[in-house]
Amino acid sequence: MSTSTTYLHKTQQWLYIAPEGLAVLETGMAKDGMPYLAIKASQPSTNPLDRSEEYAQWVKQQVTGNINILLADGLHQVLLSDVPDVPEAEMDAAIELKAGDLLSYDLDDALLDTIHLPKEAYRGRLRMAFIVAAKKNPLRLWLMALIRLGIRVDIIDVETTQLRNLALMKRKFNESGIFHLKPDNSRLVLNYGQEMVLSRTFDIGLSSLSSETTVQDGELELTVTEDTQAVIQLETLVLEIRRSLDYYEAQLGLGSIAEIQFLCDPLQHQFAEQLADKLGVRFEQLDPSDFMRIQVVDPDDDPVTYYGLAGTAYREIAQ
Repeated sequence: MSTSTTYLHKTQQWLYIAPEGLAVLETGMAKDGMPYLAIKASQPSTNPLDRSEEYAQWVKQQVTGNINILLADGLHQVLLSDVPDVPEAEMDAAIELKAGDLLSYDLDDALLDTIHLPKEAYRGRLRMAFIVAAKKNPLRLWLMALIRLGIRVDIIDVETTQLRNLALMKRKFNESGIFHLKPDNSRLVLNYGQEMVLSRTFDIGLSSLSSETTVQDGELELTVTEDTQAVIQLETLVLEIRRSLDYYEAQLGLGSIAEIQFLCDPLQHQFAEQLADKLGVRFEQLDPSDFMRIQVVDPDDDPVTYYGLAGTAYREIAQ
């Protein structure tokens, strides 16, 4: 996984691999100076990470030149770990040993990268870092399949860091974060300055916060909101976010979060107000279409689906 710098004005192509399908994206700067994220093509699939031979030709039909690979949530792990106190020359080997204790699969089949937390996050304590891990063999097979078709992969990155990149574009305070509320789950990323210091995924999304059912009343169909379950899910989500904020303040010693960017379907922004009220933290509604263009080719595609990938257009600024 590369942390090398890219350039916003340079057009880049991305192969986004998710558990439920593939998409080919393009990022760059339009002639009017507006950044853009264009969804060139998408392909529903089951476990496409393990089906490189089947889909490499499809990718070839969508791109020209080099490409970057972006792994979705569910295809990578972001593990918070202390950093061993060893000489710099021995650091990579020590991090690998740490990863071996945390991973659910064999270390030999792991592709690893490290994101060190800022020094402010471990004053007087052990140094900390994120270990970003993905399975090596499926990615190796994808690289080989694409190379055989004349496509070189420049960068392998993960969705979590793109969410962090997007948050940095609108931050006003050092102590900031972003909360992405999706249909089936949600993710909280907390930053200090320009560095990600906490990342958590919750199995609570829009579908569980706004449950509705349709009932028949004679010849009429009525939609009834199941308030009780939705309230329980919201309170559970509030509790988990509060724990994360407490960890940021007390364990990392970074102070109170001043603002959290709320990324969601614009039609569901009432949840920002509810979370702000319950947590006592400002939730600022974040709509990527206010400062960039998200373009889709398929009329059935909803741009909201790709909000979490908008940070790819700002990758180099956040490096």
